[in-house]
Amino acid sequence: MKSPITHRRVLFTAVAAAVCTLSFGAQAQPPVIEEVMVTAQKRAQNAQDIPVALTAIDADTIAEAGIQSTQDVVRLAPSLTVNEANHKQTSSFSIRGIGTSVYGIGVEQGVALLVDDVAAVQPGQALASLVDIERIEVLRGPQSTLFGKNASAGVISVTTKAPAESFEGAIEATATDDDETALVGSVSGPINDELRYRLTGKWSDRDGYINNLTPGAADKHDAKIRNTRAKLDWDATDTIRVELGAYYMYDKTKCCSFTWDTLPAGNSILGAPIGYPADGINPGSDNFDFRGDDGPYSKSETTGGYARFNVELDEFELVSITALDNWNYNVEEDVDFSDLDVLGYFTGGQEHGGWYSTSDIRTNFFSQELRLLSPSYDKYEYLVGLYYSDADTKQDFFRTLSLSRADNSTRAETESFSVFGQFTWRFSETTSANAGLRWLNEQISADKIEHRDPEPAKQSRTESESPVVGKVSLQHFLNQQVMAYISYARGHKGQAFDLAGFNAPGANDPADSESSDAYETGVKSMLWEQRLQLNVTAFHTTYDNFQVQRSELIDGTARFRLDNVGQLETQGVELESLALLSENIALTLNASYVDASVNDYTGAACYGQQTEAQGCVGNLQDIDNGKLPVSPKWKYTAMLDYKIPLESLPFNGFANIIYTWQDDVIFNINQDPLATQDSYGVANLRIGLTDKEERYRVTFFVNNLFDEAYAGSRFNLTGLYQPGPAIGQILPRNAQRYAGVQAIYNF
Repeated sequence: MKSPITHRRVLFTAVAAAVCTLSFGAQAQPPVIEEVMVTAQKRAQNAQDIPVALTAIDADTIAEAGIQSTQDVVRLAPSLTVNEANHKQTSSFSIRGIGTSVYGIGVEQGVALLVDDVAAVQPGQALASLVDIERIEVLRGPQSTLFGKNASAGVISVTTKAPAESFEGAIEATATDDDETALVGSVSGPINDELRYRLTGKWSDRDGYINNLTPGAADKHDAKIRNTRAKLDWDATDTIRVELGAYYMYDKTKCCSFTWDTLPAGNSILGAPIGYPADGINPGSDNFDFRGDDGPYSKSETTGGYARFNVELDEFELVSITALDNWNYNVEEDVDFSDLDVLGYFTGGQEHGGWYSTSDIRTNFFSQELRLLSPSYDKYEYLVGLYYSDADTKQDFFRTLSLSRADNSTRAETESFSVFGQFTWRFSETTSANAGLRWLNEQISADKIEHRDPEPAKQSRTESESPVVGKVSLQHFLNQQVMAYISYARGHKGQAFDLAGFNAPGANDPADSESSDAYETGVKSMLWEQRLQLNVTAFHTTYDNFQVQRSELIDGTARFRLDNVGQLETQGVELESLALLSENIALTLNASYVDASVNDYTGAACYGQQTEAQGCVGNLQDIDNGKLPVSPKWKYTAMLDYKIPLESLPFNGFANIIYTWQDDVIFNINQDPLATQDSYGVANLRIGLTDKEERYRVTFFVNNLFDEAYAGSRFNLTGLYQPGPAIGQILPRNAQRYAGVQAIYNF
């Protein structure tokens, strides 16, 4: 692994050079940091004035940092991480070490994703392309009071750009040396005095970056993206504004393949003498070669829309948001992870090919939210709301070769109703208290049919619960530039049926609901004549009955089961800073220290080749003081943005470098010492030109400037590939260097 010290030396040299240029702008008007308005408390507020730990990323920063997807947000948000697995539905986000990494349609994520106030239901919807974005907010810690049951770890809230008052448009074209071509277009403006529109589209194709050495088979992890979005703003009356939105998102990839980090010669699938699956490959952490069948793919298709009404009732405001969302996801996996004739061996030559699994997921989601916001009185303000949602998801699962129970149809439905509110009382001009409460009533139901049973019968269960969550905080402005706060929040994530879709005995009793107790204190400040923003947060949170997926042996067959961890704990410190070093130079430094651990987990699955001396008894172990997956203890980001005035030329220059470093992580809660990733750092560089009016912009970029290989996920497959060890890995696209050019024309 390349030394992070070398990378940091390059970055810090650039920062030092930038600081030395400050004298050139000494006579200019000092720049100031502009306010960023957010809706973290369900009303528009200055991010620096509210007692919430959040990262607010505006449209300019999104462009400067080259953020193209939700995964890219990890670069700028401290304590936000992503587990990039072999396909979307098995991937997940974590905040402060907490995230739900469970494959199953009956389990919701702990980090909620909202786009224009509409929630994504399934984990596979969270990894998405970002186009024409106005703002991204990452809210850290439990947000159940205002955002509901699936925000027990935090929220990623994305706001797309609104229709413009005057005509405008943009065309963006991108080409890279790893064979991506992309075209993005948007147009917006008025139809008449009352109506405004915005249309956005994206078309993108990219070749696979995982090299498939099997003759005639395609390279893996390509991407085909087709997205469209339409928005309409209507001033229906002087007091009623209507926003209508509709969207279609499509992406397809030859996915679900990994490369070998470790696979000694002589290993074979289940000990079958049918060949070495890594023939001609040098396994290792930077191995981008693979041998596999041509077929496996995943396809995601989303259609939906929403209607938002903002009604002025004297001094009050009534907000209504009605949303419909339909998501179809098809995934086909080669679960022997090779190009070997597995079927031929295990069927005695009656069939030939790979050991495949296919999954077809269909989700229909409806939600309705009503909020009444009071005006901001001298002493107080408040909001009250109602929320209803119904999520109905079906999945069909099938394997071509069943060495265990594998063919089934499942259905999960969650119907939720809640009443919520928040009240703010101002003791003085500088001190205020906030109190919020949410009552939820949630009913979950599950159906399952095992098609391999001699007489298939539908198993059905229904459960309900009515928890109460809340939050209280106290904030005080030490002066006009510095605010300090302290808060306590109670979080919740609902019960879940075990509908993993493979090796499961059926939908029995649900896993218990999660609860969390979060304590937080922070300081938000705007210093140096509003040229330095410095925010620091300290937190301590415990989670009881955290939902995980574990494996166990039943009648000699490995099966997977949804389980509860007794208690988790996460604590640490986060720092976010932005300094305007001159009129043209901005420096961002973000960092987090997170100590996330398992306090009590009895009966966890053992990892591959774990011995009794290492704590494995009967394929089970007890974990106490273990690490949480995908939770680096240290993580930091440094971003330098430099606008280069070229007075004698018709254009100006710009440069942006962002460096993100994170500590080592594990990838499995079973503490597998082989499923890990060492510490690493990645630098991305963007340089270019723009005309004086910023109508056009040409950017040359290099992602992963120092070609630092790293894994988005690693897993131990020793039980499948024998005698072992056998370690597979998912290498993201950004785990190797690639370069490109982007041209934007604004009109």
